[in-house]
Amino acid sequence: MNESRGAELPTVHGSEYDRLHGRRASRRPLRRLRGFFSWHLIGLFAAVWPWIYLAYCTLVWRSGRVRNRWHDLIRHGRDHHGGVVGALWHQEVFSVAYAYRAMRPHTLASVGNQGRVITRMLERCGFVVFRGGSSGARTRRRRVLFEMIRHMRENPGVVYGITVDGSRGPALQVKPGVVLIAKACRTPIYLVRTWTSRYLTLPTWDRTVVPLPGGRIVTRALGPYWIAPDASPEEVKACRAHVESELLELAYLTALEVGDLEPGALPVNFPPDWRSRWVPGSPGLRRTPWDLRPESPPPWARRADGDDRRWS
Repeated sequence: MNESRGAELPTVHGSEYDRLHGRRASRRPLRRLRGFFSWHLIGLFAAVWPWIYLAYCTLVWRSGRVRNRWHDLIRHGRDHHGGVVGALWHQEVFSVAYAYRAMRPHTLASVGNQGRVITRMLERCGFVVFRGGSSGARTRRRRVLFEMIRHMRENPGVVYGITVDGSRGPALQVKPGVVLIAKACRTPIYLVRTWTSRYLTLPTWDRTVVPLPGGRIVTRALGPYWIAPDASPEEVKACRAHVESELLELAYLTALEVGDLEPGALPVNFPPDWRSRWVPGSPGLRRTPWDLRPESPPPWARRADGDDRRWS
C-alpha cells in the first residue's frame, strides 16, 4: 500500500524563471533611483525648513505677550556647576529650538530623515546636536548617552535640553537618561516649560503643540534637583519619579498662568486622575535637602572652576 506524499513545490524554469528574475532585477535600479531622489528631497527640505520655522516663530513671539522666567535660574546653574541638565516634555518640541536658543543648548535628535530635518533646524538656532535618539537601537542609545556624559565632563558650560519622554513615548513618562547624566556629571537638573494660550494640537503620540500668533506665552524654569553620584538604583528610580511629578506640576502651573484651563480641567494629554500637590503660590517640592536651593548645593556637586573640593 503506497503512502501519500505531500504535494511537491512547483519548479519554475525556462522562460518563466527568466521572467520572474528579470522583473526583480529591473526593480533594483528603480529602488536606487527612488532612494536617490528621496535623499535629495529630504536634504532640500532640511535646508529650507529652518528658515520657515524661524520666520514663523518670530511672528508668534513678536505678536504675543511673552513672559520669560527661566534665564537667570539656568545661568546660575551653568555658571556655578559647569553644566545643567534641562528636562522638558516632548509635547512642546515644536517650540524648543526657538524658545531656548539664548542658552545655546546641547540636545539629542533621532537618526533617520526626520532627525536629519530636526537637526538642521536646531543647529540653525544655535544648538549642538547629538544623533541617536530613542527611535534607534538600544546599543546606539547607550553609546550616545555615554558620549553626552563624556562631553559634559570634559567641557564646561554645557546646557543639555532633553525631552524626557523620548521621541516615541509613552507620553509624560520620564525615561532614565536625564537622571543618569546628572548623576554621572554631578550637575543639577532643571525643569523647563514653554506654554501658550493659543495653539494647535497635532494628532501625534505626544499631542505636539504648535503655538499660534497673538497668544500669551510663558516660559518657566524650576530647580535645581540633585542626584548623588553614588546613588543606588532605588534612589535613581525615586529621582526619576520625582522629576516626572514635578514636570507635570510645572506644566499645570504654566497652563494656569496663560489662562489655558477651564475650572477643573487638565492640560493636554494629562492623566485623567492627576491632582496637584503643590501649595498655591509656592511651586516645587524637595526630594533632597538641596533641591530648589540654588545657593546651597550638595558637597559633592561639580564646580564650574573644576575644583572638586567640598563646597564651604
